[in-house]
Amino acid sequence: MSPTQSRAFYAVAEAGSFTAAAAALNVSQPTVTTQVKELEMLYGVELFYRHPRGVTLTDTGARLRVIIRRMHANQQDAILYLKTVQNLHTGHLRVGSYGPYTVIEILATFTQRYPNLGSALSFANSRKLQDELYNHNLDVAIFTQLQATPDFHSRAYDKMKQVVIVGKSHPWCNRKSINIKDIKGERLIIRELGSEVRRATEEAIQESGVTPANVIEVGSREGIVAAVAQGIGISLILDEGFIPDSLVKKLNIRGSNIVAQVDIVCLAERKNSRIIGCFLKIAEEMLAARRKIKPQNALMGARLV
Repeated sequence: MSPTQSRAFYAVAEAGSFTAAAAALNVSQPTVTTQVKELEMLYGVELFYRHPRGVTLTDTGARLRVIIRRMHANQQDAILYLKTVQNLHTGHLRVGSYGPYTVIEILATFTQRYPNLGSALSFANSRKLQDELYNHNLDVAIFTQLQATPDFHSRAYDKMKQVVIVGKSHPWCNRKSINIKDIKGERLIIRELGSEVRRATEEAIQESGVTPANVIEVGSREGIVAAVAQGIGISLILDEGFIPDSLVKKLNIRGSNIVAQVDIVCLAERKNSRIIGCFLKIAEEMLAARRKIKPQNALMGARLV
């Protein structure tokens, strides 16, 4: 497969039509059509289903698209390295996180140290962030550890304990803590599937041996807090940062000792990317300062998961 055929295929796969792909590549539509057709004939495969209004990928085309995307990402890594080696005068870092609290402190230092570098920050649950790293839609992500895999390079950064939050009108509001078994009969608000908070909540319920009255699913931390504040139910969350005490009351949980570890993660194959390395280095320095140890010793926390 030639670079020209690769570019033509990927442009059509991204644009959804030969005409739009030709415009994106600044070439004629017959040129793109010919390049893709030659590729299909060369290997005896069908990459697209042709329709009057455009194209859709076949299974073979969809899998090839993932490979080509990875090739393009590696090529961009090479280009980025050559540019950023010049004192990091240009570049763009895509960061994802489970929540704002941990990532903001690192990103603030990153932008101060490298003011010429651009960055984009997005939020999602742990499972979604893992998928976005796999698909090269993120460069680095901060989330609680999921299934161990050699595809990821990870550094432990922080730990969070599980707490319960209740509304100001809830009978527990004057307490400082509850027993995990007290959740029996309570309406429980939980995060969506794929969230580490959801997994921790289900683990706590299973270990307690009690059953809540019913369960309501809410797709964000902010939504959870708002629902609890309105008296819809209670929620078990990870104490990952600021909890608005004007809206809800945070209680410690007796009989449950669930702690989630926060990791800074990138693809193992991209850990030597210059711009990713700069972000990881800042995180190491901040971790070292927190532990009052030398930055080089923080590297001992690096591991593959």
